[in-house]
Amino acid sequence: MNKKTYLVKVAYLIDLSDEEYKEMGDQLIPELENEMIVGENLKLDWQSSSTILLNSETMNCGKCFKCNSWVTDREKPDHIDELNNGAVVDDRLLCDECLPEDHRWAF
Repeated sequence: MNKKTYLVKVAYLIDLSDEEYKEMGDQLIPELENEMIVGENLKLDWQSSSTILLNSETMNCGKCFKCNSWVTDREKPDHIDELNNGAVVDDRLLCDECLPEDHRWAF
């Protein structure tokens, strides 16, 4: 059987002050090093974990104007794949669930 390797990404968001972030240190990354089983007998082999400080001033991200969830504007470069898709409508950033139904990125 010809098998291929798939990269499975999981993203979490957490709100912390700078002090809380420093106190958490290595504890911030969940212990994913232990193997995880999916389906019947498929093992997920942990490879890496990382944190990114979201900054809407310098990155393609922001909060949805309606529901306040983090979102990336899919119509601009450098979108962040781990965030909800969204776009700007009437000068307001909206997530895929808050976009008008007929919008390309609406969920």
